[in-house]
Amino acid sequence: MAAVVSPESYNARWPAGRGRSSGVRGMGAQHSRISVVITSYNHRAYLIEAIESVLGQTLVPDEIIVADDASSDGSQETIRAYERRWPGLVKGIFQERNCGIPANRNSALRAVTGDYVGILDGDDCFLPHKLERQMSALRMFPDAAGVYGNFRVVDPGRRPVRLKWSQPQPSGDVFLDVAKCKTGLLRTLLADYRAVQAAGFMDERFRRFDGLWLTIKLAATCKLVYVDEVLLEKRDHPASDSKTIGVDERRQDLTGIYRELLPMLGSRASEPERGEIVGAWRRVLGAGADAMAAERWAET
Repeated sequence: MAAVVSPESYNARWPAGRGRSSGVRGMGAQHSRISVVITSYNHRAYLIEAIESVLGQTLVPDEIIVADDASSDGSQETIRAYERRWPGLVKGIFQERNCGIPANRNSALRAVTGDYVGILDGDDCFLPHKLERQMSALRMFPDAAGVYGNFRVVDPGRRPVRLKWSQPQPSGDVFLDVAKCKTGLLRTLLADYRAVQAAGFMDERFRRFDGLWLTIKLAATCKLVYVDEVLLEKRDHPASDSKTIGVDERRQDLTGIYRELLPMLGSRASEPERGEIVGAWRRVLGAGADAMAAERWAET
């Protein structure tokens, strides 16, 4: 059984009076369908491992949607071979021209038919028990709209490098934690599909940090459970997205997300909490974070 936080800790993290978006609540996991979205772009050898890691789950999902962003390395032919081998389970979506990570993800998310959805990069791998552990956690906390866990960074040959987190992460109301520019949740997140829909799927303005912005929006309106267990392997290699992003692109994306976040803090964070969040963004954006916050709150 997966190690999760105690019910007391979980419930204590959702302050009285904090509203949730209408129509979005944990649906319970007993008879729910699971969809997994895999994104693909010119990593054919890694893509095979990614697909096999989902097919090899101890709890096999109800559909696997593989969205390819106009690969030129044979990835599309590989996806079609999996469609033939697993008809009705593996479904391919093929972009005619490269559209970028968020748009490619969105094409698959709009095709989802399951109740819960997880997203897997085509160069990463689920560990075999991931979905089973997460659905068990959702049964324990049926009002939660999603569940995430730890992951292990590995080298191109899948040799361990480091863990993402060295200690258990928050559960329940995690907004104040995620709002501090906390990346990485999307990699393991299994979320209520209606909540992802209500959040507007991936924001295509933020081509490299679409996952951060989605998890901030989900955490603002939904409870999330943390499973204190390694659920995924994130492959670190020279062509990975984290290695190819430029300094200017990184700053542009994060500045845009921070501007969108600031208006949300007025109703969701006390003044000391806002100070902690701005301090976290200061470490990312420099003194400009303070100037943007001061400008925003001077208007209110």
